[in-house]
Amino acid sequence: MTEPHAQTGTHEEFPCQQCGAKLEFAPGSTNLQCPYCGHAQQIAAPAAAAPVVERSFDEALRALRQQPVSTLAENGHEIQCNGCGAITMITAQASACPFCDSPVVVPITEDRATIVPESVLPFAIDERTAGGKFKDWVTSRWFAPSDLAAKARRVRMDGVYLPYYTYDALAHASYRGQRGTYYYVTETYQDSEGKTQTRQVRKTRWSPVSGHIQRPFDDLLICASTSLPDKLIADLEPWDLGALTAFDSRYLSGFMAERAVLGLEEGFGVAKTKMVPAIESTIRSDIGGDTQSIDGYSTNHTNVTFKLFLLPLWLSSFRYDNTVYRFVVNARTGEAVGERPYSKLKIAMAVLGGIALIALIVLLVHTFG
Repeated sequence: MTEPHAQTGTHEEFPCQQCGAKLEFAPGSTNLQCPYCGHAQQIAAPAAAAPVVERSFDEALRALRQQPVSTLAENGHEIQCNGCGAITMITAQASACPFCDSPVVVPITEDRATIVPESVLPFAIDERTAGGKFKDWVTSRWFAPSDLAAKARRVRMDGVYLPYYTYDALAHASYRGQRGTYYYVTETYQDSEGKTQTRQVRKTRWSPVSGHIQRPFDDLLICASTSLPDKLIADLEPWDLGALTAFDSRYLSGFMAERAVLGLEEGFGVAKTKMVPAIESTIRSDIGGDTQSIDGYSTNHTNVTFKLFLLPLWLSSFRYDNTVYRFVVNARTGEAVGERPYSKLKIAMAVLGGIALIALIVLLVHTFG
């Protein structure tokens, strides 16, 4: 059965067949659910599910230059935060930025060249579960301010899709270097008693080498958002990318989705940086010997393809002493990571307590021998 849907300007909505309210995607299911009457409607699977495929990097760049109009917000409207600059597509009402908690957002009206995500990982964890993880995380922080838990109870959790690329490529590198081969010589020396001794000393014989290597890369994951710190993004991994499904705007109903701020070329630049350790490791293996020195190399990449998709997370941005802290839950695996304030008073008391304990131990040792 096909769900009815309504267009409000550029904002696509899916009304409940029972009460007419807006349906929202129910995490962990394939249903749209009414938040008022509880009625659920199955998201109909397409007659022939489109596979998630790699797209040509070069062809996509040409298309972006020829078609500078964005279609990302076909099914929602975009807002930009005046605080951190995040550009987010929303399918519901938003009173504050989910990334920095700034209360002021402004609508985006101009067209911008962008690539539309072709697949999505739907939410598997609901807001209640994410909120429980936030509570557990806050109460388990050492040296946290005493009132942090109380303030955290008033914090909301926002469901947000972040844009990600994966890149495939074949890297080619021509290099110059040195191959080191170990050999040993016998050395004579005087020991502490003035006696003559001998020992084996390792030396390295270097010889110049050059060559060419190839190194394939598959599904290098690059976040196309700049709204969260790199450490939080990295700590959310791994993602179950094997469960990616074809993009359907119904999965976004009730959630936000950030636009890919990092362009396709910029994202590949980040991917090339991530390739460097593996390329250099391959060069060292090709040089051989016991140790290697790389004098220099040049790299080019062929067969470059990519995917752009949306990954789900629950995000809480809260302010404490005028500083913004972020807490994030991977809405597929439940992995919870975050930033937190520290209590200077608790840290000082712990340091003083440690000093007092050491002083007591020294006193006892001195007194009782």
